[in-house]
Amino acid sequence: MLDQGSIYSQYGLGMPVVNGSSAADGMGIWGVSFIELNVPGIANPAHWGSTVYATATGGFELNSFYSEDQNSTAKRFDLNINHFQLILPVYKNKLGVSVGFMPYTNTAYQTLERGREINEADTIDFATRHSATGGINKLQAGIGWRITDNISIGYAASLVFASIDNTYNTFLKKDEPFQPIDYTLQTSGIGWGNRLGAYFNFPSLFAEDDQLSLGASLTLPVDINAERKLKTLITNKNEDGELQNKQDVEKGSIHLPTSILTGVTYKPNSKLAVSVEGLYQEWSSFKNTLRPNAKNFLTDRYKLGAGIRYFPFITGSDKFLSNFKYRLGISYDKGHLNLKGHHIETLMFSFGLGYITPIQSLSNSSIDISFHYGIRGTKANNLVQEDIWKIKLSINLAELFFYRPKVR
Repeated sequence: MLDQGSIYSQYGLGMPVVNGSSAADGMGIWGVSFIELNVPGIANPAHWGSTVYATATGGFELNSFYSEDQNSTAKRFDLNINHFQLILPVYKNKLGVSVGFMPYTNTAYQTLERGREINEADTIDFATRHSATGGINKLQAGIGWRITDNISIGYAASLVFASIDNTYNTFLKKDEPFQPIDYTLQTSGIGWGNRLGAYFNFPSLFAEDDQLSLGASLTLPVDINAERKLKTLITNKNEDGELQNKQDVEKGSIHLPTSILTGVTYKPNSKLAVSVEGLYQEWSSFKNTLRPNAKNFLTDRYKLGAGIRYFPFITGSDKFLSNFKYRLGISYDKGHLNLKGHHIETLMFSFGLGYITPIQSLSNSSIDISFHYGIRGTKANNLVQEDIWKIKLSINLAELFFYRPKVR
């Protein structure tokens, strides 16, 4: 049974991670369809063309998984640094560049199984522990161009690298006449990624101060040149008194799928906005020549989210509550796994708060925190159902390089 992490991260190369703007945290979406000028956005490269301030963002998240199948339960906490991004205006509100580091998939789980082997001579009680860490990450750099007041485009290139360790340990009783064999599978590799973005803005569409915006981002397939090392350690010693170990290396390739983000946001006024965004990932095209059977349980992923954001604050107000931004959202994820005839679906509810710093030298900076609760999977056919609690915190700094203190 599961001892730590999400058991579903053991399939393929981990659980997919789709990065978005912290301005959308708590809305069940990614922020591909709207711009918040003081908060850097990752979801859509076209947004970078509207950069006014030099901005930077970084954050982490704390996850709690409560997992349950038909026989047992388990719980684990997990802390991750989830992104870092820096955006600089080359030409204010016209051309901007971005560099960032973010995850693509995440693998973190541990299982422990006990068993008994019976033959004519012996009865062997044993336990096997399987743990895995790592995932796929990307270092991304790109440019955004605001062509007109209504149209923006963007492009980002990324260095994609995989690093996943799967470790298997066998435990026997001290008086057993057998020696356990421990081994580690290390998967690593590097590839290049490309992403395109577009953003369309239509102000005063139905009323004088309303706004409709559309956004889309296309991530092209990535091919990773990969290798898998098998490191085996036999704990008994050879005739020279040394531990026996060996290493085998296998080379192959990993094909990551096309991903499409799209959405629409409507702002009836400057304080309120409603957004609907969707995600498609073609995981049925995933290939891993190092583990050819991995795609047997992968399926195309569809995710739909909807949320609202409300900004009641008034610039220059000295009231504490005037510095907050509020977000609320819900999302449904069909999932990229089909196990035993069941899609591993996720239903997630979220709520977010943003706080505008009152410090004069950081007047455009903010802190965003969001809370998430979701249910993933099912207990049918001895699968695992997870209750997921998540807290995300992001710090967004603006005017880092171009702030000039006022002289009185």
